[in-house]
This record gives sequence, C-alpha cells and structure tokens, in this order.
Amino acid sequence: MKLIKLNYIFFFLIFFSINAIAQGPTSGILCKNLKNTVSLEFVFKSNEDEIFANAFKRVNGKFIKVGKVVGQKPSSFILFEDKYAYLGIDFAWHLDKVTKNLKPIILSEGTIKMGAMPETLSCISKNFWY
Repeated sequence: MKLIKLNYIFFFLIFFSINAIAQGPTSGILCKNLKNTVSLEFVFKSNEDEIFANAFKRVNGKFIKVGKVVGQKPSSFILFEDKYAYLGIDFAWHLDKVTKNLKPIILSEGTIKMGAMPETLSCISKNFWY
C-alpha cells in the first residue's frame, strides 16, 4: 500500500515539473517611480501561433491580460497596450530596452480626453517560471 502511495506522489511530481519546463520562462518587468509610490508589473508571453506576445499586468496579486505587444525592435524598444490603465482611451506603454524607462503613450485620440499623463517609470527585467 505504501508503494502505491509513493508511486502516486512520484507521478504528480514528475507531471508538474514537466509541465513547468514545457511552458518555459516568461519575461517581464517590474517598474517603479523615483518615490516608490507607483509600482507596475508586466509579463510578456507569446504563443507559437501568434506573431506578437500578449501583455499581462499584475492586479491584486494576479496577472490579467491587458493587451498585446503592438510594436518592437529587438534590443531597442517594445510598445505594448494597456487596455485597463485608462478605460475608453487607446493607451500603451513604451519600454526603452536600453535605459529601462517606461513611458506612457496615447495611441489614438478618442472622445474621452486624458488629464495629466502618468509619469515615466524605471524598470528592471524579471524572468518568471509558470
């Protein structure tokens, strides 16, 4: 009986470790302002069938999909949507990969006008395993 229980435990350990390896690492960024009053965390994950990666943002401890990467130049910049930052505004973030600065961008003008733009944030790169 003990042998059967050990086999089940062994099976589940192997299953979860293979699943984590198959999904691979996910890249992300952690961004803060100079006063550490604003903190944003984003993760970028691509599927094999999509050209551009999906962007996820940490909200209340969980990552939710906020948009897609809409432009990028390797080793230079990445531009990604944040559809939940300001509802009704076509909003995105521009990450300079050299300086690691995250700047707000309005992609298109709409009927809703935005007051003050958010401040530029400084970021660090992070890798996540799921």
